[in-house]
Amino acid sequence: MIKLPSYIHFVQPGLMSSVQDLGRFGLAQYGIPYSGAMDRYAVAQVNFILRNPKDAAVLEISGTGPEMVFESETRIVFAGAEPEVLLNGKPINYGQVIDIKPEDHVLVKRIKKGQWAYMGIQGGFESELVAGSRSWYPGITPRTRVRKGDTLCYLSEAERYYPPVETKAKIRSDWFRLSKINVYPGPEWHLLPHLLHNRILNKAFKVSDMIDRMAYQLEENISHELEPILTSPVYPGTVQLTPSGKLIILMRDAQVTGGYPRILQVENASLNVLTQKTPKEKITFTLKK
Repeated sequence: MIKLPSYIHFVQPGLMSSVQDLGRFGLAQYGIPYSGAMDRYAVAQVNFILRNPKDAAVLEISGTGPEMVFESETRIVFAGAEPEVLLNGKPINYGQVIDIKPEDHVLVKRIKKGQWAYMGIQGGFESELVAGSRSWYPGITPRTRVRKGDTLCYLSEAERYYPPVETKAKIRSDWFRLSKINVYPGPEWHLLPHLLHNRILNKAFKVSDMIDRMAYQLEENISHELEPILTSPVYPGTVQLTPSGKLIILMRDAQVTGGYPRILQVENASLNVLTQKTPKEKITFTLKK
């Protein structure tokens, strides 16, 4: 079957739209972050529904979404945060497989619930493959976010045949509203007194306005007497305790080393939940051993 390159044309880019897959692995020794989709569970959902490879690249959207025109037929589906989407001016349902025709116009107006939405496309996006991943990252890939007038390549089947998709699959839109975040003790957890252990595990923390693809900072302060550590490895989900008492939870685009005490490590599944939190939402930590 012949596959021909087709393009999405971005009339408007949205606030923060970028191509992401599952990220880069095994390159931390070179200072290259993991990157990849903030909410990997949502990416797994759209790729499963579209019968794509699990690491197929998707469009990640945050804030006000993009306005797009498609060159040729394909199928798309949205998951993760719940966006308000119009197809040729008419609303479409969250999690619904959408048949796209040439010159169709898709507008993602805003995200109603959650932080990061994902648009999967049948076959995945064909952005540049750099260091084993199509995920965009500053200094690594030619592009870091969609700009006005950009195009994005996808493959269209010349014979207009599409394999079956999971049209009966249902996307849960409630799971990321959970407030409990499962964590494991970090390397410096044992250096904190038990009194602070109890305080951290029994307190509800608010997500601050300082959130992006690198880290989420929590509002509350934790007074402590820990000294900075020697520069050591950190990962997405590492919870750092700063000298001022702020808790910073590292995300997908975070650096690969750091000098703040690593008191907790967020469980992978809970990290997906955490990424969908918006400012002022509350979370609690549950320690797993």
